[in-house]
Amino acid sequence: MSAPKPFQEAAVNAALAAFGVHNGRRRFLVADEVGLGKTVVAKELARRMSEDGRAPLVIYYIANGHAVSHQNKSRVVDFLKDYSRKAAIATPDRLSLIAVARRPDSPVLVYALTPATSFPGGRVRLTGGRKEERAFLKVLLEQSYPAFARNLDPDILQLSARGSWEWAIKDAEHKFAASPPHLRKRFREALAAEFGEPVRTMLDLAVYGDPARKIKPLKPTTFVGRLRRALALATLRHQPPDLVILDEFQRYRQILDEKDADPLLKALLEPEHLVVPPAVLLLSATPYRLLSTRWEEARGALAHSQLLELIEFLAGADVRERAKVLFADFGDKLRDIAAHADASSPELAAEVAQAARLRDELRGLLTPVMSRTERDSVASADPLAATQFLDADPLPEDFRVYRHLVESFAEQMRYEALPYWSSVPMPAQSLGPRYAAWKRAKFRAAPKLTKMTRERRNKLNAPTTWPDAKLRALNSVASPKELSLPWVAPSLPWWPLSGGWKGSGADPKLLMFSRFRATPPSVAALLSFGVEAHCLPKNHGGYEKAYKRRRFKLGAEPGPVMAAFHPSPWLIRNTNPLAKAGATLGAVRKEVRRQILAALPKGIIERDTVKARRRHRSIARILSSIERTAGVVEQSASGWGSAIGDDRAAKSAVRKWRQAQPIERLSPVELSDLVDYAIGAPGVALGRALLRHDPSILDPTRYPELVQLCWQGLRAYLDNPVILSSLPGKSAVEQVMGAVVDGGFESVLDEHFWLRSQNLQEGAAGLAKDLQSSLGLRAGTFSFHAIGGAPHKIPVRCHVAVPFGDAETQPAVKVDGGVGQAAPVRPDEVRRSFNTPFWPHVLATTSVGQEGLDFHPWCAHVVHWDLSSNPLDIEQREGRIQRYAGLAVRRRLAVDLRGDVLKDRTAAHHSPWHCVEFHAERLVDASGLRPWWVYDGAEIRRHVFERPFGREIVRFAQLREQRMIYRLALGQPNQEDFIDVLSRGGATTRALLQPLILDLSAMGLRQRPMPCGNELECSWSCKK
Repeated sequence: MSAPKPFQEAAVNAALAAFGVHNGRRRFLVADEVGLGKTVVAKELARRMSEDGRAPLVIYYIANGHAVSHQNKSRVVDFLKDYSRKAAIATPDRLSLIAVARRPDSPVLVYALTPATSFPGGRVRLTGGRKEERAFLKVLLEQSYPAFARNLDPDILQLSARGSWEWAIKDAEHKFAASPPHLRKRFREALAAEFGEPVRTMLDLAVYGDPARKIKPLKPTTFVGRLRRALALATLRHQPPDLVILDEFQRYRQILDEKDADPLLKALLEPEHLVVPPAVLLLSATPYRLLSTRWEEARGALAHSQLLELIEFLAGADVRERAKVLFADFGDKLRDIAAHADASSPELAAEVAQAARLRDELRGLLTPVMSRTERDSVASADPLAATQFLDADPLPEDFRVYRHLVESFAEQMRYEALPYWSSVPMPAQSLGPRYAAWKRAKFRAAPKLTKMTRERRNKLNAPTTWPDAKLRALNSVASPKELSLPWVAPSLPWWPLSGGWKGSGADPKLLMFSRFRATPPSVAALLSFGVEAHCLPKNHGGYEKAYKRRRFKLGAEPGPVMAAFHPSPWLIRNTNPLAKAGATLGAVRKEVRRQILAALPKGIIERDTVKARRRHRSIARILSSIERTAGVVEQSASGWGSAIGDDRAAKSAVRKWRQAQPIERLSPVELSDLVDYAIGAPGVALGRALLRHDPSILDPTRYPELVQLCWQGLRAYLDNPVILSSLPGKSAVEQVMGAVVDGGFESVLDEHFWLRSQNLQEGAAGLAKDLQSSLGLRAGTFSFHAIGGAPHKIPVRCHVAVPFGDAETQPAVKVDGGVGQAAPVRPDEVRRSFNTPFWPHVLATTSVGQEGLDFHPWCAHVVHWDLSSNPLDIEQREGRIQRYAGLAVRRRLAVDLRGDVLKDRTAAHHSPWHCVEFHAERLVDASGLRPWWVYDGAEIRRHVFERPFGREIVRFAQLREQRMIYRLALGQPNQEDFIDVLSRGGATTRALLQPLILDLSAMGLRQRPMPCGNELECSWSCKK
């Protein structure tokens, strides 16, 4: 994905054209639909702008949080060589520190900044910042206003810094000595802009106040915060950027709104001392409200006003006024078209022609300053076709739950019972005190209701069906059997899969959206409990003790456990199941056996006597002896030594592994064991998959990292009683090794590493640590409230299904054999783990998960637990899994290209997914959106619940129609009413309106037919 696709290249060219107008505003917006790679556009712009001979190109990359800005600043300079790239990003993350830092030697410098720390507006609470900033401010004040600095209370600048303060001051003095010329002069000017003139008097007033005039002194943190703003302003005026990138700026729109009032922002966007202002690139999939409901407009959220304000920022007041008139005229024409009863009327044709002219004029006005590309501009299929309606038929007990809830609520709040009951499973136990109706309710015991109790939980006694229609319906696509699978099936298996991975049931990942915040944790807990009740033996201590026993431990002697999770350098380098990919498992075994014999000394197989043929030593002993002969046993032992900690038994096993004698003879049975472990040992499969993407992982310096991943990461993940209980086999090692073969473990890891390496800052070198952190997600808990008896909570683990974002769960920890709570799990940890083929398989969220997040790597199913109120929210939800190389796309490509890939000789020596990537190039269309974003037959699956007499089906049909029409509401007031008017005309009117959708993509994908050819797909407009 690193090289820009044609639609991205077009956006780059349009942005460069806008930046090339030196007497213009030099601003451009890339508003591509979610998941279309806006960062790739930013990177290509930086590359081409840095080729003009100026060195260095200074980029300010501004995002709402440090995590995003630091992640993406490396991607923006990914075109540089390693040394230059490291130098380019080795920069301060505070504007106030840029002037005093040594500028790295690189053709590009990128500073990752956030509005809160570098551009705090007038309405933002100011803070004292870092001690390095305050120490440098102390030195600057001493140089600029020595008398004021001498009288200033030292605690004001020191704040909470203690022992390291003196060191920070000395460091600041050295930095000031090496700082650029005229910095002191710039700082004086900045103080005048921040505090007013005369500066010395205004500083005294800020620190001491004026009782006579009833002026209070500023708080120390506020005063220091204003000093930091002044230093930042001095930095901007002294070292302005060449390119400013505002990423997802809709999260901090005040940076645009305050540009006229705030000197700091004015210096960033409209510097007075520069003849040519910096280029400003805005990135956002939702730069303005694409749709406002009646309720939102009543509260003042006007989508068309926000759009016009943005147009003014990009192109000026004149363009804004012209756009306002054109949008109004365009909307009137669309209403006239929708009002025509006779589709064959000549007047209607004239109306359509006039609307098309207005559309083109709007496009000509706006595309010089913005580009928005959308998937449906080239899609030929109905984007909502792959929808499954789940029958949510209520049972009598469901109504008893509703009646109990109504009778428990206070009379004046009983009207709230219906929406809660329709969305939240077991609402009386799930809602909690954040809901006013629940807090004021008086719940009676209700002994006949099916509910969560401590006894039910402890005995793993899940009911056959819970009293919730949606939860029962969800079991048809998320059954305990499917959810218990330890990983998702690969898209391109190397041999026929077996066990739970056979067929279409091995696609358990679901992304679920609900209305109320109580729904995600409740659903996650009940699904997780259902899997435990289905899998865990009831006679092994029940719920509390289920996780106390661990099956994978190292004994004092090397054994099958150590061999199974040992990433043997010898087996990894000398075996390769890919050589027979596409054949039967038997053929693969024969090939691996041949590879092992070719790597061993000739004649090593002993067949002379029956005793020799039947000799069967431990696989660990055989493997360690082979590694002694191959000269890698010391590397293996050292790697294990760094992974096992202080465990005495484990240390003994590692010591004996190191002391193994060289191999001399091998029986046929022992050779068969080697073949089994070469194919089925999780450590070997993981090491071999990782080696294809990270060739340095077996180097002595990197190898301990691999052992750590296998033992502390993969072993800890698989040592799960739910997972092991769901797998066939006589022992835990046999269960896991059987699953590795049945579930295509190596091929699923190869697929994951190929996709993940494209998005890691460290590239392939960061894959091992990334996977280990993802496998280490702690299980959370959700506490149901007991009904009847003394008030108490019933914590239930959330692991195979987890809530995301604002859901109220806590990670589970052991407390006297039970379940306790610890610090909350960060949402980013949950997202990273969900984006692997491993647990969690279900991610339940509210609208907080709708925007700006990726969930597509291993998920192709979205569940609309509650339908959204407008078509834009549907698109935002599904945009989380409709992204570059999403699972649905990879599955379809693997089917269509399987024969070509497996015949490709290079596939056996590299990742087959590099071959898929290569062969997919012949499917690319003129836009570049196909096949990685849009591909026939690669639709995601969406699930909508159907209740008897419910409105979901009718509402979904309305949303389906409005999904196309809402794009016509761009720039229109009263958008919901506007959409209602346009949607009344039915299919005939929609056919007339669809070509009139305003296309703001740089390529003009809707209005301009794309070239057809034998090797190219046609766009929608071409097919029309």
